[in-house]
Amino acid sequence: MTEKIYHRDAYCRELTSPVTGKESCQGRWRLRLERTIFRPEGGGQPADGGTINGLPLLALEEDGDDIVHVVGNDPGDGDVALRLDFERRFDHMQQHTAQHLLSQVLVRCCGAATLSFAIGPEHSSIETDRPCFSEEETRTVENECTRRIFAALPVRVFASDDPSVLHLRKPAKIAGQIRVVEIEGFDQSACGGTHVGNSAEIGVLKIVRTERVRANVRLVYAAGWRALRDHQLKHELAQQLQRLVTQPLAEIPGHVEALLRERDGLRREVKKALRREMEREVAAAVAAGDSLVVREFSGLDPSDLRFFATSLMKHGRHVLAFQRPPPALEPSGGGAYVVVGRGRGGGDLRGICARLFAILNGKGGGSANLIEGRGRDFSRSAEAIELLREALDNGP
Repeated sequence: MTEKIYHRDAYCRELTSPVTGKESCQGRWRLRLERTIFRPEGGGQPADGGTINGLPLLALEEDGDDIVHVVGNDPGDGDVALRLDFERRFDHMQQHTAQHLLSQVLVRCCGAATLSFAIGPEHSSIETDRPCFSEEETRTVENECTRRIFAALPVRVFASDDPSVLHLRKPAKIAGQIRVVEIEGFDQSACGGTHVGNSAEIGVLKIVRTERVRANVRLVYAAGWRALRDHQLKHELAQQLQRLVTQPLAEIPGHVEALLRERDGLRREVKKALRREMEREVAAAVAAGDSLVVREFSGLDPSDLRFFATSLMKHGRHVLAFQRPPPALEPSGGGAYVVVGRGRGGGDLRGICARLFAILNGKGGGSANLIEGRGRDFSRSAEAIELLREALDNGP
């Protein structure tokens, strides 16, 4: 059985240990040690990082009561030196103790139980059994967490085999002796994670957003150094916005809303003007009398190309409308939109669809009267037009 030093001393950063087992497997070395400072992933907390004899720790695996340490090379004979990535460990300690604190505050302030917990790469989160939280409730929870953090409550870890004398926030998942993490006078939880020694070391806890998870709510939060980095990023963004709009911070939301309304109004006017121009294009094409109308556009939405095509089809004209992609997209990339319409006759455009889009190095589909898709190479557009003329003008 590996002695798990982190269970009694989460702050231990370096250790020397005898090797009790070593094997090579698929280019990696799997080590079993007499004792370790490295905690594997579990209970919502990611695995520790660090080095063994200077070799980066690649993975940690639990095998019964043993912990298997995976490294890339043979660490050599004799005892090995373990060095913990303490910055990563302390982040986990801050996030995990913050979760215990937050979960107890949620019980006391909102009657909300914690269903699950996870430490992500940027934020941590807990899923609760509540369907929603008001902004006032969220702020109350944050304030109460801050009050407990500032109280500098000792955090201690102890073993117990008698749950009846404890005040656990929720029943332990295992029988027999359990490991208890206690925030003095406030919370007791059965837990195998690593924790700070005092609530003040959490620093600060901020709920950054809420998310719906089925019928429940997930609270996403940042604690400790993560909370500071989150604040620094948002402060920098707020300053950039102030420089851009030259408005006091409190007035920026209203100013942005006004700009968005103005933008939407201008888009509607541009759309109306574009449709009027398209209608003039349609009228000119009808007057020209060509049975197949070919038009190249730029900067149009697929809906605009479709409008142009269907308008001509109502006048009995066949149509090929497309916008050539920028040079950077030819012949690779997303390609440009193509719309082909049949204005009269009984032919079926689906019969030539594959051949047409093969010429344009793209693909598309549709109905008997209208096909559309994307093409990435218009160097053979003349060949595509000739194919359409033959199929549509000579069709039934």
